[in-house]
Amino acid sequence: MQPATPETSDPLAAIISLLRPRTVLSKVVSGAGRWSIRKARYADPAFCLLLQGSCFLVPDGVGPLELGEGDFVLLPETPGFTLASDLDLRPTPLAFDHSRETRHGAEAGPATMRMLGGYFRFDRANAQLLVRLLPPVVHVRRDEVGATRLGRVVELIGEEASADGPGRDLILERLVEVLLVEALRFRPASAAREERGLIAGLADPALARALREIHANVARSWTVAELARASHMSRAVFAERFARKVGMPPMQYLLEWRMAVAKDLLRRERPPLARVAERVGYQSASAFSTAFTRLTGCAPSDYARSGE
Repeated sequence: MQPATPETSDPLAAIISLLRPRTVLSKVVSGAGRWSIRKARYADPAFCLLLQGSCFLVPDGVGPLELGEGDFVLLPETPGFTLASDLDLRPTPLAFDHSRETRHGAEAGPATMRMLGGYFRFDRANAQLLVRLLPPVVHVRRDEVGATRLGRVVELIGEEASADGPGRDLILERLVEVLLVEALRFRPASAAREERGLIAGLADPALARALREIHANVARSWTVAELARASHMSRAVFAERFARKVGMPPMQYLLEWRMAVAKDLLRRERPPLARVAERVGYQSASAFSTAFTRLTGCAPSDYARSGE
C-alpha cells in the first residue's frame, strides 16, 4: 500500500500524511485509593485507553469527563488537565516524566484504576491546522462502534513501545497513523448538530464531495460556485453550510490547505519557488509569495531556510 500524499482525494489521509505523527511516550498509569493529580499544558497530542476501573479527566476549558473501562480519549492538543479518582479532592501538581509506569494514590495493594496513555508529536509546521479543524477532545466510550478497534491499536502501541525489537520506530509510526485515522473519523450518532470541524464536514455527504475535490486538485482555480456544483447545492446554501460545519469559509479552507502543502514542499523538497507556486495553484512565484507571507507572517524563502 502506497503512503498517502498531500495530493490524495481523501482529506483525512492527506492531513495525516502532512502531520507525520510519531510516538514520544507510551506508559501505564495506575491508581489506588483516593487521589487527584494535576498536569500542566503539554501542547503535543495525547491519548489514553482505560484498561481497568474508572476515573475523572478534566481538561482545561472542557469540563469533567467520567471515563470507564474500555473508554478511549484523544486530545489533539493537550491542555493542562486534572486526573482524579474523586473530583472533590485538591489535585497535587505533578511534572511530566518519561517513566514507563506511574502510580497515583495508595502505593500498597492492587490498583483500582489502570490506563495506557501516551503522547505523540506532529510535524509542527502544520500541527495547528489539525487542532483548528478538530474538537478539543475526542471521547469514544467502550459501547460505541469503533471503541474496540481503537483499543486494539492502543494496546499494540503499548506493547511495541515497551519492547526494543527491530523496526520498532517504523511500526510505532504506522500504528500512530492508524490510531489517528480511527479516532478522527469516529463520530457518534448522537453528535451535536452544532459540532464543527473537518470531521463534521466529512460526515456531511454533500460537503464531503467538495472537500474531496479540493484535496484531489489543490492547484485548480476553484470558485465557491464550482464547489457548490460539486456538492449539488446553490452557491449561497453551500457557502453557509460549509462555514457552519467546517468552521471556516470554503475559500479560507482552500487557502490554508494550499499553504500547508506549500510548507511541506518548502521544508522537504525545497524546489524553486515557481514550482511550489504551480503545485498549489498560483500563476506566479510573486503571487504565491504574497499569499504565503500574508498567512504565515514569513516569506517562503525565509521559511525554507529556517527549518521551522
